[in-house]
Amino acid sequence: MLIKPRLEEIRDRLMEMADMAAEMVENAVEAIVQHDPKYLPKVDELEEKIDKMEVENESLIISTIARYQPEAKYLRILVMDLFVNRDLERIGDHAENIKENAERIIQRPKLKEYVDLPIMTEITLGMLKDAIRSLSELDTELARDVIKRDDKVDALQDQIIRELYTYMVEDPSNIKVALRLITVTNNLERIADLSTNLAEEVIYMKEGKMLRHQELDVEEGAEG
Repeated sequence: MLIKPRLEEIRDRLMEMADMAAEMVENAVEAIVQHDPKYLPKVDELEEKIDKMEVENESLIISTIARYQPEAKYLRILVMDLFVNRDLERIGDHAENIKENAERIIQRPKLKEYVDLPIMTEITLGMLKDAIRSLSELDTELARDVIKRDDKVDALQDQIIRELYTYMVEDPSNIKVALRLITVTNNLERIADLSTNLAEEVIYMKEGKMLRHQELDVEEGAEG
């Protein structure tokens, strides 16, 4: 069917967009961890590309629907591709927010050696990359595994925030940097949430049902 090459083109573009979003996050957080601004220009460069791709992808998806008038199975995939495209652009926005806070954080003395922040970032980016891989392969088992990891990100965020509060209490001069670091963790948590959304969309594409966290818990209980 002629629509299949177009679907593959859209999927390849979404994969490329996801890789760029992940690279943005990596560079923005690395600037904080290394206390070095050299990583930041790449974030701005990639944001421009992602914004451009988001518009192009939306146009391509809508024109594909209009041109091929696809049957229900392919229409569901294309509608989900629109959601994925939107979510990837939002992830790029969160990466840009991290970068803007990083610019301010590294202007002041380093608050501490960051240990949990790189771990939180690694888990978050692992969720994003696996969500995209599950999309590429329509792998619902991997998608469900991505959803489960969201709790780990939430727990790490809580742990980082508790530690930062102690720094603020001990020395009020740390407050500005600590609050910016909390904002960074908020953005990472939102990226993890959006990666979870992507995984849920994969399950919908393959199985035709929209899965939410509580429904995943019910599934696991039924299997047990």
